[in-house]
Amino acid sequence: MDSLRTKLSDEKAVLALAELCVEVWLDKPVGHLLPEGLAVTVARAALTGWLEAPGALPALARGVDLVVNELNQQRRPLKDVVARDVREAVRDVVARPFSPDRRLVLTVIDRDPMRELVRQLLLDFVLEFGRKASAPVAGVAKGLGTFAKLAGDAVKARTGTLGSLVGAVGSEVERQMEKRAVEFVDAALSGVFGQLADAVSDPRRATEAAELRVAMLDGALELTLPQLARELANADVPGAAEVLRAGLVRWLASAASDEQLKALTHLALADVAGRPLRAVLDELGLLVVVRQHGAELLAARLREVVASEAFAAWAAS
Repeated sequence: MDSLRTKLSDEKAVLALAELCVEVWLDKPVGHLLPEGLAVTVARAALTGWLEAPGALPALARGVDLVVNELNQQRRPLKDVVARDVREAVRDVVARPFSPDRRLVLTVIDRDPMRELVRQLLLDFVLEFGRKASAPVAGVAKGLGTFAKLAGDAVKARTGTLGSLVGAVGSEVERQMEKRAVEFVDAALSGVFGQLADAVSDPRRATEAAELRVAMLDGALELTLPQLARELANADVPGAAEVLRAGLVRWLASAASDEQLKALTHLALADVAGRPLRAVLDELGLLVVVRQHGAELLAARLREVVASEAFAAWAAS
């Protein structure tokens, strides 16, 4: 054992051992390296560990604070932080013509909360426009000059107060206008959502939709880092994590969670479980990177183990 430790203390020997380990693992099927049953067990154990750890949420809050403080220290817009080549690549992606299915778009956007929001916005707009359009009626007695005053006095002598008459007419006009506005907006809502869906999903308007996505991307890139920090702080990530955690606790306690975890794991491994890791990585263009850097990383960790007192005690035992 001492001779093994002496040999492993040689950096070249450790690297050779790491390379040997990587080569052996590359020839193993992915399902052998990560059996489906073990993947399910690890996923459940990891989720359970996070859910039961009292320090998980405080650690998340500290991480958010760290990011917020770092962003607040810089006044640059996001476009100055993201590399130009990356910006242009993302811009090219969002500028590609794309027309999703119209029913899918309607399913996403035509929900009760969204419908109520759009309804209120349309109603406010129509009512405000109606009030501005009807303002000359309510103010007719004030805008006719001296002649109007003389005419008004003559009318008042015969029929009573002109202002009361105009006020009554104006109130009735406004009441009828609000009633008709509500009816109009309710009738128009389906058409509004239909037009929104058409704008997004009509292949003939794919170029316009792409221009809209590019404009939204450009707007996002104009945001400064402190603005992003403020939104991140307002998002209450720890609070959202607490809500998520409560939901996951209920899910893991349910009878369906085991089958659902198995189904998710099977789906993730279905295409690669029976194939050698080498073939999968080669197909993805990652084989050379994993062979080289995987061995280097493993060798560095092995050197730490071999140089530790724990390894010496284990070897002596």
